[in-house]
Amino acid sequence: MGKVHIITLARLKRATRKVAGELNHHGLLDDRLRAVPVVLVPVGVAFGWQCYRGSGEICIPHISLLKLYDYFTGNYVGLADVIRHEYGHAIADNHRGLFRSKRFAIAFGQPHESCVASKYDAAHHVSTYAATEAGEDYAETFMLYLRHRGVLPKKHTTVMVRRKWQFMHALCRAIQSGQVRW
Repeated sequence: MGKVHIITLARLKRATRKVAGELNHHGLLDDRLRAVPVVLVPVGVAFGWQCYRGSGEICIPHISLLKLYDYFTGNYVGLADVIRHEYGHAIADNHRGLFRSKRFAIAFGQPHESCVASKYDAAHHVSTYAATEAGEDYAETFMLYLRHRGVLPKKHTTVMVRRKWQFMHALCRAIQSGQVRW
């Protein structure tokens, strides 16, 4: 069986500090992102969520039903990866002009707001969850981008994933320079 972790406030703060350092390394920790609170909530179905077009906060449940399910299936998703993924959504929420662009649609095959699922293909997606919709494809790719400090892992060196990785590099430069749209 896999690991099961009840998320504590201390663990959440440690993981959030780690991810904030990664965001800062890429020049993404601007005033907008610093203002996004990461909060511990009692219970949730998902590993975490970002209140897109709402309060903007990132919510991480103390007890997640998906984490309990993963315990029994032997899967494991680390807390830092969940926070990285949700910060990807927070960046999209806070820099919408960069995500309503042709550049995003070319890189991810659909507009950011599209809810159309794709068939999972390792040549196109970094995870099975990335195939669920364009916004999740971006957030999963963003999570890996942060985890690997911008260096594309060999197992993902396909034409389609490289295109998404190039979008990530360009996104970092755009946010660093204060661009609001492409």
